[in-house]
Amino acid sequence: MSDFPTTARVVIIGGGVVGVSTLYHLAKAGWSDCVLLEKNELTAGSTWHAAGNCPSFSTSWAVMNMQRYSLGLYADLADEVDYPMNYHVTGSIRLAHDKNRMLEFERARTMGRYQGLDIEMMSVSDMKDAYPFLETHDLAGGLWDPDDGDIDPSQLTQALAKGARGMGARIERFCPATGVTQVGDEWIVHTDKGDIRCEKVVNCAGYYAQRVGEWFKPYGGRTVPMTVMSHQYFLTEEIPELKEWTEANSRKVPLLRDVDSSYYLRQDKNGLNLGPYERNCKAHWITPEDPMPEDFSFQLYPDDLERLEWYIEDAMARVPILGSQGVGRVINGPIPYAPDGLPLVGPMPGVKNAYEGCVFTFGITQGGGAGKVLAEWIMEGETEWDMWAVDPRRFTDYTDQDYCNRKAIEVYGHEYAMHFPHHEWPAARDKKLSPVHDKVSAAGGVMGAYNGWERANWFAHGR
Repeated sequence: MSDFPTTARVVIIGGGVVGVSTLYHLAKAGWSDCVLLEKNELTAGSTWHAAGNCPSFSTSWAVMNMQRYSLGLYADLADEVDYPMNYHVTGSIRLAHDKNRMLEFERARTMGRYQGLDIEMMSVSDMKDAYPFLETHDLAGGLWDPDDGDIDPSQLTQALAKGARGMGARIERFCPATGVTQVGDEWIVHTDKGDIRCEKVVNCAGYYAQRVGEWFKPYGGRTVPMTVMSHQYFLTEEIPELKEWTEANSRKVPLLRDVDSSYYLRQDKNGLNLGPYERNCKAHWITPEDPMPEDFSFQLYPDDLERLEWYIEDAMARVPILGSQGVGRVINGPIPYAPDGLPLVGPMPGVKNAYEGCVFTFGITQGGGAGKVLAEWIMEGETEWDMWAVDPRRFTDYTDQDYCNRKAIEVYGHEYAMHFPHHEWPAARDKKLSPVHDKVSAAGGVMGAYNGWERANWFAHGR
């Protein structure tokens, strides 16, 4: 007789770090009658190929809260569930090329200090002391995040899974969900192994979240606003100077982020990991000629290092030892982006008892906090923190696929860009125009986009 579950309080669709973290937090709060469905093995989507960087830094209050919580959780998780994890807290240095970037760092530092994070400003000499291989002649200063580092994404997910199972939750691997049916206030989640009747359902399907989201459209849902981007990074072969320094100091060098040039550079064993966010980035699966495959588990895109050429050269000038050895391995995998680059965490718009925890571009460092927030939404109907910045309901009907694609490319290429107050990004504008739009523009209206509507921010001149 099969022991496949037929009922549950909550069914989570997707076995990446966010889905498993949600299951873990529900179980920890006493909601152990919950089931997670994964079409392949845990981590088979974006989680397995993620770089695993773990910053607490963010210019968003909500995101910083999630990341702060995650790092505190990860610090004790291995001991809590008795599962070994490679988690290296190395600290990180963000480089500033000018005073404007230093002002942005000051703002993030004060926000972080209010949340209890020991983020500090750095002088050029401080950075050289912390990272001896760094060229600093053209820098204005930097920001030190002592809690930053890297974690093995698969080990993290498996540790959360072990904790969830230990508290009575169920994980069904190699069990793809195939659809949902709403019956009153409850849901039936369909799988090839059988149906599960549940009170609530959560879309944690990663870069497949849009496809899963279509199942909910007959019940008031909408197309999930997202685009799948290609994120590419590479690992060098062993660098003798780095190995010698690591052995002499019994630690790794800090993680570097040159946010003005737009890349991160991290020690990986005795080599370096370079990951740019390039302006000439690439979206995938957005045309009929390039459809999303039914299953892309544990797969990558072909290498495309040519589009990273400028960033590689810039990084080698900043840290010359990067260019001393060859490329050992290239990772080029799918990563989902919402139009503003932030995840979707919270109630599914228009659908009762359904939630979204998907479209994470930095899912590893946000996964712990996201699981906490989703569990609160599910159990309490509200969250401890103000999470509007990541609430799925922030997007309405103007986010058609054209809008999502154009904004994702813009956001990815400006991932580390400064977001000045009142600055209007140009991609995918004019989605909603008022009847007086032409008159306002002719009167000198300088337009901004608000929930898709073009509205005058100010008037450059009178009539």
